[in-house]
Amino acid sequence: MTIFIDLYSEGNTFLHRLDPRVKIISVLLLSLLAFVLSTVYSLAALLAFIFLLLFLSRASMGRTWFALRFVLRFMALIVILWPIFDPAGTPVWAELGPVKVTEPAVWRGITSAVRVGCLACVWYILMFTTAQRDLVRALVRMGLRFDYGLTLAISLRFFPSFMATISSITDAQKARGLDFNRGGLIKRSKKHVAVLVPAVVAALRTADSLSLALQSRAYGARTDRTYMRQLKMRTFDYVALTIVTMLFIVPLTAKYLFLVHF
Repeated sequence: MTIFIDLYSEGNTFLHRLDPRVKIISVLLLSLLAFVLSTVYSLAALLAFIFLLLFLSRASMGRTWFALRFVLRFMALIVILWPIFDPAGTPVWAELGPVKVTEPAVWRGITSAVRVGCLACVWYILMFTTAQRDLVRALVRMGLRFDYGLTLAISLRFFPSFMATISSITDAQKARGLDFNRGGLIKRSKKHVAVLVPAVVAALRTADSLSLALQSRAYGARTDRTYMRQLKMRTFDYVALTIVTMLFIVPLTAKYLFLVHF
């Protein structure tokens, strides 16, 4: 099974060259825009725009499908279940006992699914085009304490590694003849102890090594910090931030000031 340690893909696209602070703010604005927009057509246009940016990020098809397959499945689940639990409106398309499927409910389900797709996929733009160190450095420059930034960086780096370790241990136990799918629920649960114990030992060893690495680098000895690469806003960054801000402000103003719904 393929495990991606990091969704970031190296590249030289304009999205990669953007200041990470601009990308963070842009992703937040586009996420809020998904709540401002109310019609399925405007949300579909936003989702198409997000998919265009994902295509321009030049991420590999493997990474893209690995990230999007969960979102697409969740969107399909929303479309299927929404009309069942929200049967209000007419006309009724189908009726089976207490369950009714109405046309407005179907459209509400599609609208909600597209909105969820926008909210999920827009963050992949940030993940595909921003290295973890740049993401954490940007958050620190935006006011986050360095200690919290370091904790976030460690989490982003070692959580996928821990999942990869669990996968490797599981495969090793299967190679030794352990069948996790045979037996009842309690018996199958006991078999997972053979994965849990080595995984906990590996996690403790990683934590110990990380602690020694931080101590050897005198972490916390000085309050002032220096960086090999400083973040600087360029003209291109200001232009991109202005465009995204206008994409957010125009529909927001039209909806709440002029009562025009998109």
